[in-house]
Amino acid sequence: MIKNNFLKKTSVRWVVALKEEAEVILDNYKMVLVNEKTLYPIYKNVEETHWLTLSGIGRHNSAASTSYLYTISKASKWTSWINVGIAGSGKGDYGNIYLVDKIFNQNANTTYPATMPKSNLSKMTLLTTDIPITDYSSKELIDMEGSAFFDIASKLTTKEFICIMKIVSDGPSNDIKQLNKLKIIQLVKSNLSKISEVISYYEKLSENENQIRAKPYIFYKISSNWHFSVTQRTQLENLLRRLRVFCGNDDIMELIKQCENSSFVINALNNKIKGNKVNWSDV
Repeated sequence: MIKNNFLKKTSVRWVVALKEEAEVILDNYKMVLVNEKTLYPIYKNVEETHWLTLSGIGRHNSAASTSYLYTISKASKWTSWINVGIAGSGKGDYGNIYLVDKIFNQNANTTYPATMPKSNLSKMTLLTTDIPITDYSSKELIDMEGSAFFDIASKLTTKEFICIMKIVSDGPSNDIKQLNKLKIIQLVKSNLSKISEVISYYEKLSENENQIRAKPYIFYKISSNWHFSVTQRTQLENLLRRLRVFCGNDDIMELIKQCENSSFVINALNNKIKGNKVNWSDV
């Protein structure tokens, strides 16, 4: 049977600090615990399109669990990485969810995540601290994991595939001491539809990128009928990508069906491209 990598699934990885923050998400995406003996708890759905780890609180845990999830789940370069959690805020409205478009920490290091375009969610700056602080003053969002998550995730993929969302859980008018597990669960639940909308974008982004990178289905069909060297396989893949612009799979197979060997196949495909004057700069 020919493996169809071109139709490979989307790929999303979640890093969430607390079980209370993750509970609604785990249920919504039907993720279950993979193994109780893993270094950090890891969950996944049946299709293995969504994986989630519980990092615990703190930058060290967030960084380590992100790297761990990457290894355990064999995440690809086109995987979307998501961090969702609660945050203190001196400016945001209690219960509202915000996209993070700027991150800085107590060492004054600043990074700028690329946020989802055309989103209805407001954007805010996130301060990541090493210890809990209750002096919200002019801070927009405050947490203890975001900067570390972003630092590691940005080494695993490009910024366009990374998303941080924070829900305001405490602030000048909402004492953090009044926060409990039930309230955290409710905060996430009340924002689930907004979270799901954002995730749909990152699912599609991952799927589209995978299809761009994946070898065309016909590549496997051709390479199973003729023997290609390593160099020839690269040539074949490149030729098929270009031919896909103006030539269907059936046309390609008809074109090469009489070819005696791989060299004849490469030549036939090359000649087909030369016979079609395409401005590749516009493709």
